[in-house]
Amino acid sequence: MTGARIFVAVAYVILGASFLASTGLLIAEFRDIDWLSMIVAHSHLFFFFPVFGVLALFAFYLPSVVFTDLYWRHLPYGKLRFLLGLAVVAAVSWLVSSYLDAKPRALWEVSPRALLADRGEPAGCVGSGEGACRRAPMLDVLTKLRQEGQQRLGLSKFARSCQIDPMLELPEEMSKPRHCFPANARLSGLECCQAQQRFADEVARLEEDPGQRSRAASYDVLFLPLKTFFVLIVVLIGVLMTVWRNKVDQHYGELVPAIERGIIIGAFAMLLWPAMDYAYQQTANVLYGRWQSGPQLRLSLVIAPWALLLLFYFLRRLSRRGEIVGQVAGVVTAGVALLRYEDLNDWALRLLGTGAHPVVIAVLCVVAVAGLVALLLPRRVAPESRLAERA
Repeated sequence: MTGARIFVAVAYVILGASFLASTGLLIAEFRDIDWLSMIVAHSHLFFFFPVFGVLALFAFYLPSVVFTDLYWRHLPYGKLRFLLGLAVVAAVSWLVSSYLDAKPRALWEVSPRALLADRGEPAGCVGSGEGACRRAPMLDVLTKLRQEGQQRLGLSKFARSCQIDPMLELPEEMSKPRHCFPANARLSGLECCQAQQRFADEVARLEEDPGQRSRAASYDVLFLPLKTFFVLIVVLIGVLMTVWRNKVDQHYGELVPAIERGIIIGAFAMLLWPAMDYAYQQTANVLYGRWQSGPQLRLSLVIAPWALLLLFYFLRRLSRRGEIVGQVAGVVTAGVALLRYEDLNDWALRLLGTGAHPVVIAVLCVVAVAGLVALLLPRRVAPESRLAERA
């Protein structure tokens, strides 16, 4: 499998380097204006990938090598299918990246110089009084958002839906004054929606101007397709490894314990991505307005059923009872997440998004390192134990 090992290693080194470079560039560019707030507010892009994305690359390295070798040497027309599949994934990655590169634009896409120069509307307003700002200065809004995110369990109460049905009466909550972050003032729902729209429009206007756009945003045209490619490849390999599980047992039986360990650790690492993604969604709702009612479906949700599928197929190294417990726990967790998604989003923002405390960030980094150690120091399983587990 030497060729497969080299091929996967080169590909994963490029992906890992792009994850680190993307976040490193953002930190370097925003180092003078609270780069940590910028990171945690967009943790789904700039914290997950260089920490848990890199862990997932290590976790899926051996499964990817086996997957590549299996297609290259053991499946009918495997080489052709592998190359065509790789081309399709690359094309889909580019298309998905183009779809994601859309409004509302994020604050990190505006240059630090433009953020520092922004004085709100009207210029110089401080948002201290009722309606003092039609739109507060962007950095002031980010600072306030970070402060409240660390003190509250989520900010969903400040993300009222701006989608009003003209044929129905105005919802009662829209007439109640509540703090509106983009204006830094207490406003009714309709007034806040207008401030949120102004805020989103100004961020988009600055991002569209090459002179006001951040370097991180300019280079993201390269980084975002690579991040998308990584997610698609990990999902595809996980699914196809379940499809070809018997073939893997037949040709790579001695590697099965290490493959299963890598897939399980990688699956748990990937589960943090939709959590961080929905933490950002709540932040975006507060800043730019929520313009749709009902659950907000994001592409990251594909990770949840994918991880559940892997739990069902790759808990074989546990005892039969442990396997059943793990699978039932996965189903129960998925059910709770479906029924209580708003509460989970609040917790996600508090722990993994805008409200993340530096201690929590440090703990998450330690968890990632522990996962890496678990991968690099594999536990040996006696042959007779493996036979008993499979019985």
